[in-house]
Amino acid sequence: MIRFSQLAGIGILVCCLAAACVPQATPMPVDSMATSIALGVIAAQSQTAQALPPSPTATATPTPPPTPTVTSSPTQQPVVIHLAPCWFGPGRAYNLESNIKEGETVELLAVGTVPGWYIIRNPYFHQPCWIQAENLSLDPAFDPSPFPMMTPLPTRIVPTVAK
Repeated sequence: MIRFSQLAGIGILVCCLAAACVPQATPMPVDSMATSIALGVIAAQSQTAQALPPSPTATATPTPPPTPTVTSSPTQQPVVIHLAPCWFGPGRAYNLESNIKEGETVELLAVGTVPGWYIIRNPYFHQPCWIQAENLSLDPAFDPSPFPMMTPLPTRIVPTVAK
């Protein structure tokens, strides 16, 4: 006959074994470059026009709502014209994030300070990456001026050796 203490011990053992079989969540690796680019884009997009305080008169006049600094319309959504690499910075000196397939519509986040480069939201990994302008089809009426300018981070720091 099984005693209560043996039954309780078996129950505890079964619970421990079941808990050990539950898969553990692995933390996502942090990409500091993409994080800093994303923070810069968020900061640039969150800047809004400041309304002036009303003049000190007896009657207050309503102020118009602020106009958005970045307008996102279908005409400003670029399309990738052929299989194109999207980098963590402008070019091969940086790591490749992914290739973006032809015909993919992408979200433009910023204009690179390096001529001929744009920063888009990668449609597969949903983080910023750099793509060459020659790989994008933009509307002829496209105006890049509302978009923030973004400077790439250095690729690496190389120490100099004194001779």
